[in-house]
Amino acid sequence: MNRVVPIDHGNRLTKTLTHVFPSSFMESKYVPSIGGDVLKYEGKTYIITDQNLPVLNDKTEDERYFVLSLFAIGKELANDAETLRKLTPNDHIKVELLIGLPLLHYEAYRYKFERYFTSRPGIIKYELNSKSYSIQITDAKAYPQAYSAAVTVLDKLKGSNIVNIVDIGGHTVDCLQLVKFEPNMGLCTSLYWGVNALFQGINDQMRSMGGKDIPNSIIEGIIRKDPADLAEYSEKRIDTILSAAISHTERMLAEVAQKGFDLEEDRTVFMGGGSILLSEYIRQTGKVKKPIFIDDVHANAKGYRLLYDMENGTASKQRHGA
Repeated sequence: MNRVVPIDHGNRLTKTLTHVFPSSFMESKYVPSIGGDVLKYEGKTYIITDQNLPVLNDKTEDERYFVLSLFAIGKELANDAETLRKLTPNDHIKVELLIGLPLLHYEAYRYKFERYFTSRPGIIKYELNSKSYSIQITDAKAYPQAYSAAVTVLDKLKGSNIVNIVDIGGHTVDCLQLVKFEPNMGLCTSLYWGVNALFQGINDQMRSMGGKDIPNSIIEGIIRKDPADLAEYSEKRIDTILSAAISHTERMLAEVAQKGFDLEEDRTVFMGGGSILLSEYIRQTGKVKKPIFIDDVHANAKGYRLLYDMENGTASKQRHGA
């Protein structure tokens, strides 16, 4: 059995074609009895957690992104339960990974990131959520993040000579200008205005007011104006979070513009989980005249697969397998 598995390794979230989960885990001797993804590999047990881990520009520095990839591969393979049932204990699945890096780091780390996966020798055996997997990583192909996601909305960008790409992630906001859909590396930058900074700023403010830290999930619910969260929490907490979201968005866009991106005249594509979260606030600022929002958190992973299919002349084939 052969499978092509795209994985978007974000600083905050890991995304495949069909799954999203936090890019953080802990090693634990105790398996939770209720809920949670549990992976067992080489005598160790890993549990996905909702924490902010230190950011790695070089994602090969430790085993974090390999372990996250085992979670991602297992989740994608589990979608094909019928095929898995047909495998014998001696069978293994050959996996070709499609991965990505921010454009600012792409040329520096792409081959190293590919070797990070392809240098794993032989068959990799592990267990995810009580299901056993036996895989061999036969190849890994790296693509530029953000640009890959933009490929998925090419039809909306026809006729635009200049397009700004703004990818709002957990740690950074990665910005790139496309000129006739070719990257202009003279306008390519990463800003430290990701949503983790917003969450941290909100909790700093809450502590200064004598309050306690607020979990990220609750902050997100209030920013999205989820009726359940708005009904559950105090007006003081809600006002603090909404005001911080507006202020963060305005300062972020001002920083993007200061770097040379014309948000008033050129079409701007917003993507990433942060842009989905802050889309209402971006519109409210009135600073972006021609916005396009890619509201699909899987866009980079889908873009990797689309680019792969275009390279291999299989763009019309089914996206989920080869």
